[in-house]
Amino acid sequence: MITVIVCSLVFAASIALDQLTKALTDGAQTVEIIKDVLYIQSTYNTGAAFSMLGGVEWAQTFFIILTVVAVAVATVYLFMNKKKSLWLDLSIVLVISGAIGNFIDRIVLGYVRDFIYVTFFANFNVADSAITIGAIMLLVFFFFLDKDAVFSFKKKDENK
Repeated sequence: MITVIVCSLVFAASIALDQLTKALTDGAQTVEIIKDVLYIQSTYNTGAAFSMLGGVEWAQTFFIILTVVAVAVATVYLFMNKKKSLWLDLSIVLVISGAIGNFIDRIVLGYVRDFIYVTFFANFNVADSAITIGAIMLLVFFFFLDKDAVFSFKKKDENK
């Protein structure tokens, strides 16, 4: 029950924070946060990560369909998995909420609003951060935390 409540709160907060920050920074002038490193800079991305397929005519339709399929698969996995791990559930919820945050922009605006600009990296948003953090958490879970982890620190039962 606690897992459901925590995951629901994280889901709602992630989408709300994403949409609120996008609305507050949409079209804003560039603001320097850390000189030559970090800026608030409003941009519109018609592509995916790193503007991949940006400007390609069919890209928005492709990303919308891909998002619907990915969110559906992740949601089914979330409700069907038997691992009973808050870590795993939160990681999936972060990926789903981030995907939905950018999906809202694609459906309503036809592009994704980005505003966090790191000069040596990319321009991104809260939804992108949620997806990235969730994906890293998934990797940590399956590589280190799961009972069948690739790099398990727990001694496996040799009789099985």
